[in-house]
Amino acid sequence: MKNIKLYYYAIVSIVFSMLTTSCERNVDELPYATNYDTTPELFMDGFSAGLDYAAWGKVTNFSLDYNEKYSGTASMKFEVPNANDPFGITAGGVFQVASARDLTSYNVLSFWAKASEPDTLSTLGFGNSVVKGVEDATYKVTLNNLIVTTAWTKYYIPIPDASKLKHEKGMFYYWVDPRKGGKGFTFWIDELKFENLGTIAHTTPGDIYAGKDQILNNVESGDYKMPDLTATFNLPSGINQSITLSSGYLTLASSNPSVAAASKPGTYSVLRAGSTLITAKLGDKSVKGSLLVNSIGAPQLPSVSAPTPALASANVISLYSDSYKNSNIDSYEPFWTWSGGGFTTDFAFYNISGNNYLRYSNYNDTYNQKKVLVAISFESTPVDASAMTHIHLDVWVPALSPNLTNKPTLSLEDWSANYGGSNTMGVYNHPTALPTNQWVSLDIPLSSFAGLASKAHLVHLVFDNFPTVIYVDNIYFHK
Repeated sequence: MKNIKLYYYAIVSIVFSMLTTSCERNVDELPYATNYDTTPELFMDGFSAGLDYAAWGKVTNFSLDYNEKYSGTASMKFEVPNANDPFGITAGGVFQVASARDLTSYNVLSFWAKASEPDTLSTLGFGNSVVKGVEDATYKVTLNNLIVTTAWTKYYIPIPDASKLKHEKGMFYYWVDPRKGGKGFTFWIDELKFENLGTIAHTTPGDIYAGKDQILNNVESGDYKMPDLTATFNLPSGINQSITLSSGYLTLASSNPSVAAASKPGTYSVLRAGSTLITAKLGDKSVKGSLLVNSIGAPQLPSVSAPTPALASANVISLYSDSYKNSNIDSYEPFWTWSGGGFTTDFAFYNISGNNYLRYSNYNDTYNQKKVLVAISFESTPVDASAMTHIHLDVWVPALSPNLTNKPTLSLEDWSANYGGSNTMGVYNHPTALPTNQWVSLDIPLSSFAGLASKAHLVHLVFDNFPTVIYVDNIYFHK
């Protein structure tokens, strides 16, 4: 039996499911290396060589079971916690390989499964990995809401286009919530492996943008990811199985490649001002829905710096400002995605006359065209803002940004002294849209964040429903 390396991470799903996170890999432009491992087996009484494991949610949810199994000597056991478990309220994890495998010879991931009682497994799939701190969901495939019973049954997760999986690291992942009523349960998986079945047939790709032709105006130069989509496959059991797949499986075409052209998997790059029509295929099948991109070329930038804060540093806890010493921030970059798919946010630091500020932009939620989602994270060093009365930030919105009528929302999350205990999220809804081409100073009482029970262990500041492009500076708590 092969040994499996175990890495444990505690990750919380806050507003959106973490496993819908769309994390792009940096695609190497050089030719792919050859002779990757082609081993199809993942778990057959033991783990295949090179397989690692990282846990999400309740980190002790996974173990081996030598009593309950479909065949052989062991199975994988997953214990979904109760909704009030102080050590985690969901069971999740990823099985991955650091050196990648070549899966081009297979068309399904198959496994046998059963549960302690009939229930639903929220999310299962492959193509999602976190290897050496690098997240990758370029070729993620998700099977949602799989119904399992108390009897061992074989299940299949189809591969949409195996030719894309020449060097895949994400072998299998799962994310399972407690059943209705918050009660936990146990499920088992055995004989987990990739297969090539001639009985998989009738691939039917779903639509992008609801199968409609969308128009996206005022697009700036840069890279933009297409939305994820669904596809339906006819399984050996005779049923039609629908899966959600990353846009990395799509082959994109541009009617005017000088304006925008396909770049990284599932991504098009806008190169200059002009118009072009973006269409997509899944394998050799056309996907309904298209995107007419009208580009303005180079981004609009603020012409002046944000106002310089005048408060004494003793009365400030800064998250981002040149005027104060900033708190320890894990990431200013967004790491959540809109649960409907196809939503990512671009992030950059900018400088005007020596003053730094943040820029968040998004044109990828092109179906709804409505919001930038940014989660500034300081989980490793929570902020105690108990003595603070307000949060301040300066925002600049370019006049050509779409969705200028949005009324933005800010959220603050507190994880409490005992993580997993009385965690709360406070939400503030700004009453008006933001004016354009000027720095707008927002100074919001912390008492306006409805639902926030504590300010002593703040870990996230979330921007939601903002215009498509925003520039932000001087983010701080003060009294």
